[in-house]
Amino acid sequence: MKNDSTGPRGYRRPGLIRMLLDFVFPHYCKVCGHRLDPSENELCITCFLNMPRLEYNKDVINPTEKMLLTEKSLVRAVSLMQYSKESDYRNILFHLKYWHHPKVGQWLARIGAAELKEKGFFEGIDCLVPLPLTFRKEIQRGYNQCVFIAKGIRQVTGLPIIGSAVVREAEHSHQAGLGKYQRWSNAQGLFRVADADALRGKHILIIDDVITTGATLCSMIDTIEAAVPEIKVSVFTLALAK
Repeated sequence: MKNDSTGPRGYRRPGLIRMLLDFVFPHYCKVCGHRLDPSENELCITCFLNMPRLEYNKDVINPTEKMLLTEKSLVRAVSLMQYSKESDYRNILFHLKYWHHPKVGQWLARIGAAELKEKGFFEGIDCLVPLPLTFRKEIQRGYNQCVFIAKGIRQVTGLPIIGSAVVREAEHSHQAGLGKYQRWSNAQGLFRVADADALRGKHILIIDDVITTGATLCSMIDTIEAAVPEIKVSVFTLALAK
């Protein structure tokens, strides 16, 4: 995606229809809550420019990769931004997961993917695998937010999404208040590979919304490695929690 001459990447001059719709159905920034100008998308320009971004450099091990170093199949990993529970940027994840605004994840992923593509992050990757929800959780929520993030990446890369090769059989119990090792124990046995042939011989990009300790992602990677020993895995998450 090329930079738009009218502003930062992801922002462009609105058309008349967009301006009329915004007048009738106003949109608000997913971070600060202020009303968006018709030229703004999902985040106001101020919040977008001040977003606590994490850079990708193929020659430097980044914080997300450090969390996943135990995984022998890991090729590379990256998170778009870092946030803390005290930060207003946590509101992005609330909108994405709980407040029924998954398009914010798709939009941010598209912007991040355009930047990462220029840095060669997607070289050799064959497909996108969103981290699955249990059937019950997806019905309750109405969507899988990781699929929307994957759609944003697909819009830039053209990589296919494989959404049924890995299934989630159980939800871990509530993680809040648990220590690191309790979280890891809590994340064991969550996933099952339903279609190993769909993954065999491929370099997959696992998509998640946020990485906290890495326990859930490592559980999924371990499950895939056991079923498809020759797999190559990379990871993209929208956020990394402090």
